[in-house]
Amino acid sequence: MEQQEHINYWLESSNEDWLNANEIAAKNERKHMALFLGHLSLEKILKALFVKFYNQTPPYKHDLVLLAEKCNLPLSDELVTDLKLINEFNIQTRYPDYKHEFYKRSTIQFVEEELKRIERLREWLLSIIDNTQ
Repeated sequence: MEQQEHINYWLESSNEDWLNANEIAAKNERKHMALFLGHLSLEKILKALFVKFYNQTPPYKHDLVLLAEKCNLPLSDELVTDLKLINEFNIQTRYPDYKHEFYKRSTIQFVEEELKRIERLREWLLSIIDNTQ
């Protein structure tokens, strides 16, 4: 796969996950899955950035902080905190021992606020892709 094709693959998949996250949240069903898909959407943008910067297959990792560091992104303390928080949406929706507690936390308000956080990060990451030669 050519570099731009590889980048497009990750970005298209990210956009699909983001659309699905918003559809699920709007239906107010399985709200925790909206956050999982939000995490996945960010992960895929970071993998697109990795391909753009290094023209290599991105790491087989899900940790947003690690992926952002691998891309040498300028990370403020606030960004690291946000990425760590969103990492939890990946863990807490995958493993049964975390799921029950996470279901209880996933109120409409919580999901809406966290999707806004994810959207801000998406816009920031996409702007880096758009502004990088």
